[in-house]
Amino acid sequence: MRRIVIFSLFALMLIAPALAEDWSMFKKDILHTGLTTDAANPPLVLKWKSDLTYDTDSSPVIVNGVLYVGSNYGIHAIDAGSGRSIWTTRTNGFVKSVPAIVDGILYVGGDDKRFYAVDTKDGAIKWIYKNATDGFQSSAAVVGNLAIAGSNDGSLYALDIRTGEPSWVGLTAQNVESSPAVSDGLAIVGNNNGIIIAFDTSTGKERWRYPVSDIEIKSSPAVANGKVFVGSNDGSVYALTADNGILKWKFSTSNNVEGSPSIKDNTLFVGSKDSSFYAIDTETGREKWNFKAAGFVDSSPAISNDIVYFGSRNNMIYALDTNTGNLLWKNSTGTTDKDYITSPAVSGNMLYAVTHSGIVYAYSSEGIALPTPTVTIAATPTIEKTTVTPTATIMPTQTQKTPGFEYAVLILVIAFLVRRKLR
Repeated sequence: MRRIVIFSLFALMLIAPALAEDWSMFKKDILHTGLTTDAANPPLVLKWKSDLTYDTDSSPVIVNGVLYVGSNYGIHAIDAGSGRSIWTTRTNGFVKSVPAIVDGILYVGGDDKRFYAVDTKDGAIKWIYKNATDGFQSSAAVVGNLAIAGSNDGSLYALDIRTGEPSWVGLTAQNVESSPAVSDGLAIVGNNNGIIIAFDTSTGKERWRYPVSDIEIKSSPAVANGKVFVGSNDGSVYALTADNGILKWKFSTSNNVEGSPSIKDNTLFVGSKDSSFYAIDTETGREKWNFKAAGFVDSSPAISNDIVYFGSRNNMIYALDTNTGNLLWKNSTGTTDKDYITSPAVSGNMLYAVTHSGIVYAYSSEGIALPTPTVTIAATPTIEKTTVTPTATIMPTQTQKTPGFEYAVLILVIAFLVRRKLR
């Protein structure tokens, strides 16, 4: 009996999902490091594939075993283990930005000039901020009680997550497609005038600015070791001191740098529209290595231990060794013009990626390919089109059982039985 129980416990541990670290916002954290210690080691195999049936420019985030992503329909929640649709919530415009999830609430802005707070249990709307004068492409960073995101109206909004009302609004004078990184009380962001600006997160007052050029900055800053790193459409990557915006170094490529850099230790990883992917020393700005892809690289990389993942416009996902730049694995994501991925994410032993055509891919490093399930779209809460007003709209929520505890409960029960038997 004891052997049977122990064997059962071991078997359940093998099939239970690996303990996974959340990838809860754009570039994983408020510093935009793009780094996780979760190990998704190549070669990877496709575990499942799901069609949103809508185009997307958003990137996936994964929290508590659920994947969330925006589309030109709205917001989608998908079971990260199977690809099954859990819920979808319709918005009045394209959700191009990446959701941020904190304490069971999803925060995201859309092209409809609205910023949403959504209950992750069922997709019900908690509140909507409607007073922006243009849409949101910037992905929010959530810090304390603030959701901070830029708008195409030239403002950086810091919304109180409890009410949906602005705590402060910082003016940049040009579209903000860049997503703010937050470090040591500063929200740092670029705008389409080519200026990097740091705002005090408590007051919204501008602390410093650095004019890169008159060419737009679509890349989002990353912060590490007292420096802020950001790409520009002038073809360069800039390193500034995070506290006062003094230039430390500049690294030049031969085309736009629209993707956002990721950082591990003293190495920065970033792609360029010159079809190269670079590893750069964060202290000196010197190139360590570069990898030639067969298409533009505007996907922001995800780092899993010593592996860096990114996509390119030739519809490929690449995995490179962070130390050498050697190619470890690659995979095609389709053949049409929109079948290139946004920015990938890693959680547990899984790599997740979404194409602009709306196909969600989940790759596993377990070495066992599972059949692709048939995914059906769940019933969708719909937001009716209304006139924009300057107040947040509070909507009721529903309760829904949170999935994903079955394996843990079974393991605990068997462990209890084993312990009792041994006594």
